[in-house]
Amino acid sequence: MAEKPADKPSETLKTAKPAKQALDLNALSGLDFGPNWADENAKSGRPKNYDSFGGGKGGKGRRGGGGSGGGASRDRRLGGRPSSGHSTGRDGQSDRRGQDASRRRSEGRRDNRGEGGRGRSTAPAYFEPTIKVDLYPQDEAFEALINRLRSSARTYQLFDIAQLLLEKPERYIVVVSPKPIKGDQPAQLYFSVPGHLPFETEEAAINHVMANHLAQFFEIEEIEVEPPKGNFQMVNRCTITSELLGPPNYHRYQEFLQLHYAARITGMSFEQFAARVESSKEQEDIDAWLESMKKGARYTVKDHQEDESESLETLEAVRHFLLQHRKDKVVGTGESIRFAGRDIERLPKGDIRRSVEAYVESQKHFPLDSANNIRGRLRRHKFAVYKKGSKGVSFVCAVKRKFRDSKTVFTESIGDLIDFIEKHPDLPASKLPNEYVGIDTEKQKPEALKMTEAEVEAAAKAKAEAAEVEAKAAAEVDSTVGETVEAPEKASELDEAAATIAKEATASTEAQPKVELSEGDQKKLRQLMLDLRWLITEGYVTEYGDGRLFAPPPMPDAKPKETKAPKVESGLESDPDAEAKEEVAAETEVVEEEESLKVQANPETVVPEAKEPELEAPAIEAETEEPAEEKKS
Repeated sequence: MAEKPADKPSETLKTAKPAKQALDLNALSGLDFGPNWADENAKSGRPKNYDSFGGGKGGKGRRGGGGSGGGASRDRRLGGRPSSGHSTGRDGQSDRRGQDASRRRSEGRRDNRGEGGRGRSTAPAYFEPTIKVDLYPQDEAFEALINRLRSSARTYQLFDIAQLLLEKPERYIVVVSPKPIKGDQPAQLYFSVPGHLPFETEEAAINHVMANHLAQFFEIEEIEVEPPKGNFQMVNRCTITSELLGPPNYHRYQEFLQLHYAARITGMSFEQFAARVESSKEQEDIDAWLESMKKGARYTVKDHQEDESESLETLEAVRHFLLQHRKDKVVGTGESIRFAGRDIERLPKGDIRRSVEAYVESQKHFPLDSANNIRGRLRRHKFAVYKKGSKGVSFVCAVKRKFRDSKTVFTESIGDLIDFIEKHPDLPASKLPNEYVGIDTEKQKPEALKMTEAEVEAAAKAKAEAAEVEAKAAAEVDSTVGETVEAPEKASELDEAAATIAKEATASTEAQPKVELSEGDQKKLRQLMLDLRWLITEGYVTEYGDGRLFAPPPMPDAKPKETKAPKVESGLESDPDAEAKEEVAAETEVVEEEESLKVQANPETVVPEAKEPELEAPAIEAETEEPAEEKKS
């Protein structure tokens, strides 16, 4: 009888083991370690009145029984289940689903708060530039662009050309200047003479030269020196660069601190930098600093003058020497500073660099200012720049446009082709053979406007050679008295380049048929491509950069000159000068009326200069007859 009670605990243990092994770990999914206010099922720390939401003391529309808590109490221990509240199904899965949903909602709210708070997405704060920034094309890159445009008779958007120059920093120049402030004197910026980079203060410009351009003023030689002697219990380290600065009880510690801040730290004040300095009592760090102090530098002055020191051994002495004897070669001031775009990454972190980078990014997105900066320069190189459409999109082409009227004479093939293009605007040049003569050709995508580094280097080389030739010519002119004949020739160079561009420019004149053609079809296709090339290079048809073709309609004829009523003779003598003025005024009115009608008929035309009215055929007829005769031959 005494053994039976002893057997019961063993049986209980045997039966308890399977229960422990069969524990469902899914029960742990209901645990929530988030803050209390993120759980909508948690009790609030202060009473709230939910009567307006239709609930009683039990809470805001909660399911389940009442009670002071209004919901089921949860036991967070392992295997704990709600004692009351939600109805439980098999193995408490209903409760776990509710807890999982609550946990997912809480995590979603926490994620949203991490991304900006209460579900709002955070966007990078807009930085208002502190200075005025402008971008201009770099000379060599612009020359390469000019050559690229002249090698094609296509018409490109001005924005596309501007974005091509903004693709790489090596292709543009940055000009910065202070923003004008009403009522104040015009502010100035400082710049380092070596490198020509802008700075807001003179101190920052001097520090940049000290850190990067000492070799321009001194011969720097590394020498062995005696390490400092003393009892050093600790050494300070910069947590930003991890460099050892020196013991705080060393007599040159403040000098080292200032020089390290000037040479290595950007984007924070000196007080912020000093707060980031930490101390180390490790003997290894102290020994490492002592070892580094065994190496020094001797600065031998270049271009030494009689009253100057020949060599210096400390950076503080170097700084004093530069400010006393070489300040004009170290730092300068100006209302605007110009530097190369490739030097943006050399600017120290600060408001000037942020302003330049923000402006460059905005121009890459919408290059309005940059396009306006190159508009006048393109016109000086004899490029046609005009606007078209209701939105005023600007286009650029090396070929000057021409407009036909009722008196313009073409050969039959050219006349039929231009009429067809006029009736089918924006027809791709690759589809023209199929649409016009029924010959199916391979689809050809026009070459995109681009510029390679080889072209930029070639333009730079050509510019250097031209400058060398010009210098030699100037020397010859100086040695020769009274000869000044070279200037008119230079003035006509651009006109000659613009006149020959139509002969050298390429257009959509190649078409590859998909099948082998007969001799007659080959002749038709060849004639079509020749006529198309002539129309494009002469300016009667516009081929855009994407291959679309456009031919403007003919200009309307001018109204005939009105006959004046005969004058009534009077006894007074007529003034011949007054009659001549009246005739000139009448002719001017007719010319202005003709030009206004032309502009109304085609809004995209550039208004030509006024010419004397003639009853004969206009000058454009004579220009078109000559190529037409060549076509016939």
